[in-house]
Amino acid sequence: EEFFMKWKTRLAVLAAAMYIPAGALAFDYNLSIDEISEHPLTAYNTVYLGMPKKDFALNFSILPDWTFYGSDGTTEKAERSVTQDGVTVIEGLSIETADGSPAGRVLAFENYFRTTNRKTARDMYARLSATIYSNMEDFPASQNSKEIRWIQNDVTIVTRLDDKKDGEGYYTVLIRRYNNHVLSE
Repeated sequence: EEFFMKWKTRLAVLAAAMYIPAGALAFDYNLSIDEISEHPLTAYNTVYLGMPKKDFALNFSILPDWTFYGSDGTTEKAERSVTQDGVTVIEGLSIETADGSPAGRVLAFENYFRTTNRKTARDMYARLSATIYSNMEDFPASQNSKEIRWIQNDVTIVTRLDDKKDGEGYYTVLIRRYNNHVLSE
């Protein structure tokens, strides 16, 4: 089964890369939000808890619109950005693995969106939360206006809005998934 998941993952990423026309590297962050929240336990149907670190590296190092930041440590990430109507949005995906080896298994991953526009961040968070709500079977374990937490067996899914600018001047929206038997927030 793991063999088929690896090939399914690689084929999905390669198929997605083939459909990107030359010069059309701008992405739609609303579409990205929908893609990562319709199936909250995965990201783009290619990143999932338990996947080997090397598969993440393979997937995101070949996509033309993503910048891959590899490491020898337990974390890796990839980012891309777009500016639409004067608003810049940085989309990122980061993983945390059990160890830094290529075979190290993903224990947690998160998608994040950073923008200097507060309204855009709030709109992204509302869209993310609403889409996850419609795709989860269970009610949240906890929620407030800036964070929602679902727990499904050994997986915790957290959405969060940081509507105060960080040190670099960005508001952040994220969805984090992690194995709650191994990690805590």
